[in-house]
Amino acid sequence: MGDLHITEHVADIGPRLAPLPRLTEGEVHIWKLRPEPAIEFSHYFQILSSDEQERARRFRFPDLTRKFIVDHGRMRLLLGAYTQTSPEDLVFAQNNFGKPQLTNHRLRFNLSHTDGLTLLALCLDSEVGVDVEAVRPMDDWAGIARSNFSPLENAALHSTVETDRQNAFFRCWTRKEAFLKANGHGLSKPLDSFAVSLAPEELPELLSCEWDSQEMSRWFLVSLPLGPSFVGALAIQRRDWNIRSFDWIAPGDTLIAQE
Repeated sequence: MGDLHITEHVADIGPRLAPLPRLTEGEVHIWKLRPEPAIEFSHYFQILSSDEQERARRFRFPDLTRKFIVDHGRMRLLLGAYTQTSPEDLVFAQNNFGKPQLTNHRLRFNLSHTDGLTLLALCLDSEVGVDVEAVRPMDDWAGIARSNFSPLENAALHSTVETDRQNAFFRCWTRKEAFLKANGHGLSKPLDSFAVSLAPEELPELLSCEWDSQEMSRWFLVSLPLGPSFVGALAIQRRDWNIRSFDWIAPGDTLIAQE
């Protein structure tokens, strides 16, 4: 498993992007998209499909509408740049469980968002899933774990040192979500029907799967280094991967490359 992480800062220059890094065989690109509260987002809205525009209008709260428009607009800009397609011309299809994919292209992608950060994962010819959660106090984490985690995961969670227990909860949750998003089943499979590792000293791993014991040999799980405020996970089909991480920089910043 490749362990090279490169952070490269790429400036947003309006409705089109500066040249992007080339996505090669065996690479996963993780884009970190942070909030842009001051940006005029009308150019994002106009490149969305009519279905996406209608979804945006259905949100009850303006901040959720804005987040949807900005996230999906930036996703279209990035996917368009990678595929050399006008972002408004991208055509998406969905599998039987609602996972979106580009039609007639090798590029695979997955999007996840939490308060303060959105992640977009991209690769070629492999299903991929990503999930991110903001680290925050949760009074009901133990009840959520009892309802959604497997007995193995609950036992591991409660054996974790108390100071790390809430982070262990987020590690478990994001790994489970990333796996379900990668294999395309989404929440059609019960969350307690499979188990992942969560202890800080353990490598991320799919430990068991009730519906198909071969799943453990098919998937890599990866913890994403996002700093103390976020926990993120990537799930991808097994092979040797090189993971590269990029920041989306809002207008006005200088284009910087940093390894």
